[in-house]
Amino acid sequence: METGKISDLDREIERIEQGDAWDKTDEVVQVEVKKPLDKVIPVRLSAEKWEDLRGEARELGIGPTTLARMWILERLRQRTKAAF
Repeated sequence: METGKISDLDREIERIEQGDAWDKTDEVVQVEVKKPLDKVIPVRLSAEKWEDLRGEARELGIGPTTLARMWILERLRQRTKAAF
């Protein structure tokens, strides 16, 4: 274990706890808060399909549940556009 990193972390925590978390040179950024996701749906997949989903998601750099949600929303948007 590297003690230098731990002592640096301890010093940083102490600085924050003393109310000195912000520096005058810190950049202020705007953060957009998305709507909370408040519904959960269980989806059953075979182990093979779950691994396929995980592999696809990994290639995209996202989690498998995020990818499944994206695919569901994409399909719903397609149906909405087709209705018009």
